[in-house]
Amino acid sequence: MVVVDELLVNLALLIAGVTVITLTYQGTAARESPARLLLRYSATVTVAFVLLLHSAHLAPGLLFDFCGVMIALAARRYGLIAGVLVALPVALYRLALGGPGAWPGVISLLLVALLAGARTGWVRRIPRYSEDDLLHHWWVPAGIFGLSSLPTFLAFFLAGKPLLQAVPVYLSITALSALGLIVAHGVKQRRLRSLVRTQQLEQLVFVDSLTGALNRRRFDEDFRHPEQPAYVLLLDLDHFKHINDTYGHDQGDGVLRALVQVLQETVRPTDGIYRLGGEEFAVLLSPCDDVVVRRVAERLRARVQDLLATRAGLRGETITVSGGLVRLEGEKRAVLRTADELLYQAKAFGRNRIVTNLGRVTHAGDEGQPFSARVGSTT
Repeated sequence: MVVVDELLVNLALLIAGVTVITLTYQGTAARESPARLLLRYSATVTVAFVLLLHSAHLAPGLLFDFCGVMIALAARRYGLIAGVLVALPVALYRLALGGPGAWPGVISLLLVALLAGARTGWVRRIPRYSEDDLLHHWWVPAGIFGLSSLPTFLAFFLAGKPLLQAVPVYLSITALSALGLIVAHGVKQRRLRSLVRTQQLEQLVFVDSLTGALNRRRFDEDFRHPEQPAYVLLLDLDHFKHINDTYGHDQGDGVLRALVQVLQETVRPTDGIYRLGGEEFAVLLSPCDDVVVRRVAERLRARVQDLLATRAGLRGETITVSGGLVRLEGEKRAVLRTADELLYQAKAFGRNRIVTNLGRVTHAGDEGQPFSARVGSTT
């Protein structure tokens, strides 16, 4: 009964440890920061040490715990090298504990890393967020621990005990370790599935379903606390009604989707693109300064003029945008009203241009002229 109690305690510690580690997952981003990965690595090794400290004593000098599960989880998710990096400090600690099972235990831990990471490659740079359901693929953990537990026979040999006595112990270790991996993997996958569902809900709440741009609700959220200095660029497609009337609303929707695609390719990673309604969009540029923001705005206008019609499948056409650019400071209503007024000035001046109240700029051929007078051509 003592052994059973020790095993239950070890299993409980495994579940608790994996649960804590899953809290470091905060999204399904393909790449994570080195700091977060280091935190997760440290937590994984720490949990493995705690499991070792609470090992069950199957026989004199022969310990069992679920630390191999932590190694298998790391190897399956991040690759062979990750598994080995977790296994090495754990193996050294197991060696320090001594006993006839020390060296067989070290070999077993390293085998877990090699076997669990065998099909993942040296490094899995983009971990999968929907891995195999090990409950229905039980032979995977059974195979990993069936092979990695073979050093159990070596431990019995070194202890001078009959090898036949090792058979039930070997089978128990294999079954318990496989069960531990299935349970731990299930805990981790439940957390990851929850993150995926959360992101899907955020997509529904904050993303425009037609274009993939962020929506008005997200714009209102981001408008409140941008990293300063920040700017708002309101954009409106020129003669969009003509496109809908000439080519149909389906083609018009295609133009809107292509516009967002062009904008996303042009802005910086720190900028946001929002569909406010119809053919009106906003770009939140942050952080930025007066000189850079003018260049970004002009680059957006020029790329739309050069690429949008082709991207939308309307070769031979030229589709342009007009815009109003203001600094984001003060009351939201006043900022948007000013940007909207500048946008209408751009339309009145001939379209395909950006009008701003940020002052005058110097540009080859147009030194000293207002930004609105030099950007774009009349359509």
